[in-house]
Amino acid sequence: MIAIVTDSTACLTRKEAGAYGVRIVPHTYIVEGRAYKETYADTFAEINPILNTKNTVMSTRQPEVEDFYSAFSQLLAKGYDILCVTLSSRLSSAYYNAVLARRQLNSGRIEVIDSGLAAGGVYLLIKRARHLASAGMSLQEVAGGVYKYMSSISVRFVTDDLSGLRGSHRLVNVSRSVDAFLSKKTLFYMSEGAIAAQPTAAGSARIKRMFAGIPHNASNVIIHYVQPSQRIELVYRLARKLFPQAQVERRQLGPVLGLYLGSSFIGVIWSI
Repeated sequence: MIAIVTDSTACLTRKEAGAYGVRIVPHTYIVEGRAYKETYADTFAEINPILNTKNTVMSTRQPEVEDFYSAFSQLLAKGYDILCVTLSSRLSSAYYNAVLARRQLNSGRIEVIDSGLAAGGVYLLIKRARHLASAGMSLQEVAGGVYKYMSSISVRFVTDDLSGLRGSHRLVNVSRSVDAFLSKKTLFYMSEGAIAAQPTAAGSARIKRMFAGIPHNASNVIIHYVQPSQRIELVYRLARKLFPQAQVERRQLGPVLGLYLGSSFIGVIWSI
C-alpha cells in the first residue's frame, strides 16, 4: 500500500484527498499575529475578505520537520509505503523539511520528491502517482513515473498585484531592477522550480500569450485563481474552446500562495 503526502499548497479538496489517498501537511498563514492552518481547498473562501483588506499584516510559514515526521511515522505504523510530493524547493523549505523527517525516521519506505512546481502542477503529479500505484507499481516505480511526468507540466500566470512577488525574493532571470522590470504587462512562468518573468503586452494580450504555448494535444489544462470573478469564467470558457480534447478545470489557490500572488492572479497549468 502506498500513501501520498503533500503540503497544503497542492490545493486539494477534502474529497480529492480522500479519493487519492493523500495526507495533507498544512502550511500556516498569519493574519495580524494570529496563526491559521491552511488545509483543504473547500475552506479557502474564508480568506477572500482578508486578502481584500488593505494594510492587513500577513505572513506565511512552511510545515516544519516535526509536521512531516508526525505524518510519516503515523502512516508507516499503519503499514504504508510513502510518496511525498512537495511544493517546489525554490519557493518553500517544505521539501527540505520533509527530507530531514525521512532521514530522522531512517526508513527506505519513504520517497520525497521536489515537484519543481506548485498548486495544480503538484495536483497533477498526485493524480499520476495514484494511477501508477493503483496499477500495482512499487514505491520506486511510482516515484520514477512521477519524475518522468514532471517534465510534461508547464506553468504560466499573470497578476496585477505585484507587491507580494516584489518582496518574496522568489524571482529569477530579472536582469534589471525589480521595480523597473515588473509591471502589469509582465507574464510569469516557472523555470527550474522558480518564478521567472518576461515583459509582454497588457490586458487581454497577456491571456492570449499564456495560452499561446499550450500544445493542442494537451491532456490537462487547469485555470487557477485566487478569487472567483467573471474574468476567470471567461478564461475558463476560452480554455474549453481552445482545447476541447483536454480535461479543463478551474481550481482556487489557497491563502499561502494567494498572499504572494494577489487577488487578481490568473494562472494556467497544463500537461501533455
